[in-house]
Amino acid sequence: MTINFYLRNPKKDGICAIYASICYDNNRLIVFPGEKVHTGDWINKEGKKNEPKASAKNGTLIGNLFKAEKLYRDIYDDLKVKLGGIVPADIFKKSIAEKKNPLVVKVVKPIRVRIADFFQRTIDDTKNGDRLSDKKLKLKADSIKPYNSTLAGYKAFELHKHKVFYMDEISQKLLDDYDKYLTQEKKLALNTKSRHLKTFMLMLRYGVTKKVADKNAVEDIKLCLRVERSDSIYLNDDEINDILNVTDFKTPLYQHVRDYFIIGCQTGLRFSDYSRIKKEHINNGKIQLIQKKVNERVTVPIHPIVEKILAKYPDGLPKCPPNQVFNSYLKEICAPLPSLQKVFEKKITRENEVVVEKFCKHQLVQSHTARRSFATNEYRRGTPAITIMAITGHKSDKTFLNYVKMDGEEHADLLGASWKK
Repeated sequence: MTINFYLRNPKKDGICAIYASICYDNNRLIVFPGEKVHTGDWINKEGKKNEPKASAKNGTLIGNLFKAEKLYRDIYDDLKVKLGGIVPADIFKKSIAEKKNPLVVKVVKPIRVRIADFFQRTIDDTKNGDRLSDKKLKLKADSIKPYNSTLAGYKAFELHKHKVFYMDEISQKLLDDYDKYLTQEKKLALNTKSRHLKTFMLMLRYGVTKKVADKNAVEDIKLCLRVERSDSIYLNDDEINDILNVTDFKTPLYQHVRDYFIIGCQTGLRFSDYSRIKKEHINNGKIQLIQKKVNERVTVPIHPIVEKILAKYPDGLPKCPPNQVFNSYLKEICAPLPSLQKVFEKKITRENEVVVEKFCKHQLVQSHTARRSFATNEYRRGTPAITIMAITGHKSDKTFLNYVKMDGEEHADLLGASWKK
């Protein structure tokens, strides 16, 4: 809360009424504490605090204004405790008027904040470090990207509704309508929809901390943020070798993409890590670096295939293109390969119904397929899960097992091979 006193007409030569401006929680009240002063006895210069000049003549006035400010703060503090943190302007006004002091209060309509505008502020505050993680750390750029896509989708929702929504309109109905739009109009997959809703709720909780969203209204919202296990592909050793054996490239950049992808398949690193490997990260037959996403050190032995790739670039690996470009080039490389023409049936929930969508395997290959392929292939080879997790950086079996993409027949073959041993 900030309280500033000012003159109604500071340029007037003579007696002038004193008003107080009370700003709090995106509200503003104009209060008349019943005091007046000659403009010649008032400091009203730009860059200086507006207040009575310090003099014996103004002693009583200064004391009265001090008491008035204390009164306003006491009333606000009492109401905040009684009302659980949110003090509506009309109740504050009534409480001030009920005091014995001859106060006249005028409520200035609070400035309303658009949801889209505050969403953008959330993104900006996250980028510049004003908004931190639960561990009080700056969020990574990769963590901010989902906010941009969710904001774009929310703006499309407002266009669909032909209406602009404000932070003081947050309600269960609004979120239900947004959920329905993502499900039925945009036909988003369950996991994608849940990610957007989760990001939206994180923005609303930040709004509570910034006093632009009603805490009770946000806490009362109930959403289904259910996710389903991703039905994604992995590449087995033969398929990886087929990609490794490609020799016809449109440009050198295509070969660079292929080489980086193979490195990912043999290291289990995330794209954000394997795409930035430098000579300084390689020592004594191992790759050692601080993982970008989790800020933890990882050590990966250099596979013979990776060793051959690194030998091609004695001055260090070439610059890797951005993820979106990388995925586009990778799909072009994989498209002609017969082993990746196989049909892959992908189960996914859309419009509250589980459907099966068919793809050629090459259509689903992307940068993250490398990490999933490493985890699955090492698991098939019988490498202990705890060893694989030490390389991939997974902290729980549940998360790690989401990366093991073996089908029922492959599990049966693995079990049969163990019996033979």
